[in-house]
Amino acid sequence: MNKAELKEKLRQWFKGLPEKMKDALYPEGITCDICGDELVAETRYHLCAKCTEEMPFIGDHICLDCGVQIDNEADYCDRCQRSHGVYKLNRSPLIYDGKAREMVHALKFGGKKYLVTTIGAMMADTYIKHNMQGEIIVPVPMTDKEKRKRGFNQAELLAYEVGKRLDIPVLPALAKVKETSQQKELSGKERAENLSKAFEVVYPQVKDRKILLIDDIFTTGTTVNECSKVLLKAKCKEVSVLTACITKLKPLME
Repeated sequence: MNKAELKEKLRQWFKGLPEKMKDALYPEGITCDICGDELVAETRYHLCAKCTEEMPFIGDHICLDCGVQIDNEADYCDRCQRSHGVYKLNRSPLIYDGKAREMVHALKFGGKKYLVTTIGAMMADTYIKHNMQGEIIVPVPMTDKEKRKRGFNQAELLAYEVGKRLDIPVLPALAKVKETSQQKELSGKERAENLSKAFEVVYPQVKDRKILLIDDIFTTGTTVNECSKVLLKAKCKEVSVLTACITKLKPLME
């Protein structure tokens, strides 16, 4: 190595020094992903004991369709007794509330993509717990405009994390071809109209396969239902849905 090459090598090493120092000072898994407190021992979800205790994990008695926690003896929640989508079922590890809501918001709107590791681990564990089946993982897509605005598609990031953990291939088989309004502002009927003809299958390899559809939040099921419709139209065998969180059921009006 001549003097010029040595000088260039040293320059590149010093250029990367700030990142090396950051990795040494704040290695992954040493602090809680939610509160930032130091972890006294390695944990499965990179959470401290307090945040783990406060995380709203879904209990064992759930709706057989959407997977929401049920506090009575029924097999189906009020929402699914009234209507059910074309997908086989949905399962989620978390109720969209408290620490779970905080975690998903930090990922989606705070750009904290490292949280995908923690959330993805919870989702993979839920898949195994409920003996779910999937030959191909498909993320719920965004339009190009939506993805540019956020910088990433959180459903896609979660899909690849879950796929890595479960050893299931990920195929971005769906495209969102229509710009839509924010779903949270709309009624159930308006949600369906808003997403009508919004998705298309762009990879025919879904034919005759069991699809595991991935999204971050299950609210009314409208989004995953519209995605499931086009996948089933493309002759996939069935669609099961795995989401990070599901919203709490609203009490019925007296």
